[in-house]
Amino acid sequence: MTERLLTPEVQQFIMDHQHDDPFALSLKSKAHKDFPLKEAIEQIHSRQKALHKLPGWVATENIIWPPPVSVEQSSSEITTGFKSELIFGTSLADLTGGMGVDTASFANRFDETHYVEPNPELTVIARHNFDELKKDNITVYNDTAEGFLQKIPRHFDAIFLDPSRRNKSRKVFKIEDCTPNLYEIVPECLKRTDQLLIKLSPLVDLSLVIKDFSPVKIWVVSIRNEVKEVLCLIQNEKRKTLIFAVDLQFHGKTMPAFPADRLFGFSKEEEARTENAFSLPLAYIYEPSAAILKTGAFKLVGHRFELKKLHVNTHLYTSDILVEDFPGRIFLLKEEIRPHKKELTRIVPDKKVNVLTRNYPLSPEQLKKKFGLKDGGNNYLIGTTLMDSKKVLLFCKRV
Repeated sequence: MTERLLTPEVQQFIMDHQHDDPFALSLKSKAHKDFPLKEAIEQIHSRQKALHKLPGWVATENIIWPPPVSVEQSSSEITTGFKSELIFGTSLADLTGGMGVDTASFANRFDETHYVEPNPELTVIARHNFDELKKDNITVYNDTAEGFLQKIPRHFDAIFLDPSRRNKSRKVFKIEDCTPNLYEIVPECLKRTDQLLIKLSPLVDLSLVIKDFSPVKIWVVSIRNEVKEVLCLIQNEKRKTLIFAVDLQFHGKTMPAFPADRLFGFSKEEEARTENAFSLPLAYIYEPSAAILKTGAFKLVGHRFELKKLHVNTHLYTSDILVEDFPGRIFLLKEEIRPHKKELTRIVPDKKVNVLTRNYPLSPEQLKKKFGLKDGGNNYLIGTTLMDSKKVLLFCKRV
């Protein structure tokens, strides 16, 4: 099938319809005896999913795309570039190759890279794409991670695992539900390497990762304030468990959420012994980035930026002086109001305001429905609980 998809006729069809709706295209296109219409439309669908996620791959001619679900599960070029900088050496084995995006990125830093994938179709596609991407230092294996470790009994400078988070077409996020089983394969990997990097679901419970695999280094990785993946580095050299938060494209800029000298890293022990100061709302309200909230650094983020917390269970912070380099969203407080219809009509007569809630009885959708609000504009309505347990609405403008 790879050869048929690469014919000039099929490639031209893909380029001519690259922006068309795949479903509509399947309804109006006529099948020809020697033309793989279904497969060509699937190529268009996958290519569309990769357009912003994998721009370098999209710009490369003759790439063969795996099914859309494989593109969805793959790393983006931004995140895979970040993770490749976390490990080092000359030899690496990617035991869960998949589409091969991570493998291709690792090949930029490792002289010898091994791609392992049990799906024979994905293996064929990956081998072809590595050639098109000029990655001639990648060796391809059609095998399971466990089978590869048994057949290739050697040491690698680093091993990468990205367990499948699908079980019978159902998405899963618990460690024990993923394939391969990390509890079984991690000990085997650590016999072959001193650096084992694992990509986990953004929904994974970090406390379980620390409990089961400590000591580890953990990175919670976000793009545009949305957590995309959790990376876990296990090393044979015993070190203290550390957790890091990073946003690779915050406010449209491709960069860490913090300057290098203030990368937000911490240990659970440091968070546990930190004490917060509390205050009623002051001039500015701060909402930490999604990555920081995922790490659980609820006390440290306020302490390090010299902010006061609104309530022990409200992960919003406040100050009289603007802290411009705060890693998250900052709001200028315009007014504190009661959650009454008359008050809201006075503040937002057109009913247009962005709504978010933190430690509040209603969700944003419930709050909007109750008062007939709709998203829009530069103003925000934040439902929250204050240090005196009072439930309020903070009318703010985004800084």
